[in-house]
Amino acid sequence: MKNRLLTLLLVALCLSGSIAAQSEITTSTISGKRVYNEHSSNRFKKKGFYSSWKFPIVAIQQLTTLDEGINFLFQDTSVKFIDTSGKSTFNSLMSVGAAFTGNDPNLELIDDNTLITRYKEYNVDSVHFPYLYVRYVDSIEIDENNIEVIDTLIVQFFKFDQMEQNRFTPDGESPEIYMKPSNWTQSLLGANKVAYEIKIPLNAKDSTHRPSNQEWSLRDRFVRLPLNFKMDSDYSTTQLEFKNVFGFSISFKTMVPYEFGDTMEAQNGADITNKMNYFGYSSFTNNSIHVPQNDYINNSWWVPGNIGYGDTINGWFNSIPGNAYDGDRYFNYGLLVRYLIGIEELNKSVTVDLYPNPISNVQTLIADFHLSNASYVTMEIYDLLGNKVKNVVDGYYTGGEHSINLNISDLQSGIYLYSIKAGNTTSVQRLSVYR
Repeated sequence: MKNRLLTLLLVALCLSGSIAAQSEITTSTISGKRVYNEHSSNRFKKKGFYSSWKFPIVAIQQLTTLDEGINFLFQDTSVKFIDTSGKSTFNSLMSVGAAFTGNDPNLELIDDNTLITRYKEYNVDSVHFPYLYVRYVDSIEIDENNIEVIDTLIVQFFKFDQMEQNRFTPDGESPEIYMKPSNWTQSLLGANKVAYEIKIPLNAKDSTHRPSNQEWSLRDRFVRLPLNFKMDSDYSTTQLEFKNVFGFSISFKTMVPYEFGDTMEAQNGADITNKMNYFGYSSFTNNSIHVPQNDYINNSWWVPGNIGYGDTINGWFNSIPGNAYDGDRYFNYGLLVRYLIGIEELNKSVTVDLYPNPISNVQTLIADFHLSNASYVTMEIYDLLGNKVKNVVDGYYTGGEHSINLNISDLQSGIYLYSIKAGNTTSVQRLSVYR
């Protein structure tokens, strides 16, 4: 058992039973395990552009065993939760977020084995996270009028310039790195330095079922970013600087009046006199094999109440990275990313594209290329041992657009290299094949 710098536990309300996932949008439940169906993990491939959902938590699950639980968010720490034994605990979490870099090799363990290289820019199209929104109050009286309750989900997005990078060294272990927002302000329920912020109104249509049998149901929230929300590349130095990092956070603010000591939820069946609305999300805890974060950035962060009010916990301020807890903590989320892949400009006279990439061996591989001038072109596919396995193109072509179809049904699953030669210039690109 590792001795980490911070042993404070999150108020992670890990359920004694399974979490009942609600299949209202894109989730389902199999034997108590949440899975993403084909819709939410779909890959959208289009000539030269690569789009895919990235779920960091799924990659971590290939390396260790994680325990799923529920966390609640509230705008301050004045309300409490009562568990099945009757014990009251004040809610301590005000915000949660995550930092993502696509060139972490662990991400190759999932989806289509395609990494977002550090040498290219990429766009983040949308974020996804399972959530619960229990709504006991639909209207309140203001000036003798009944007003519909509209609560607010605050989502902030960050780029490199709005985040801080640092490291810490657990006892007897190598230094671990992390990134998180450089500040947090309680009055804003977020950071005051952001790349983009959206405040989402929540009404009855967004709500999830009220808990039963000590279980909550979850829905999926998708939040689209502005068009062409571009993340920088990280190529300026040989060492990783993580300029390609993407971050986002969520916070919750209710319109329902409440007082100190009011109860969010009572699992023991106790009557709640002052009912309210509350928000929660899915998170995971690693109580098994530690997955170190020594070289790449993919961490979550939390804002506990003490920090939200300007205090510190064990020296941490603004927020606490998930890998600083005794038992790493992970926010459960996904990103839809899009970037240019498989396209190479050769001497600015020819543009070559091989797609789809990655590709199933039952699909047809298409080689599109545009020549500014007539040229002799060869395109060949090699395995990683250097053996040529396919001729794609071999001949003289006039200037303009050309397209070649190639049957690859005889290729085994794996990584291949395709070599492109146009005139006196040669380039080598990677091709992923799966069955």
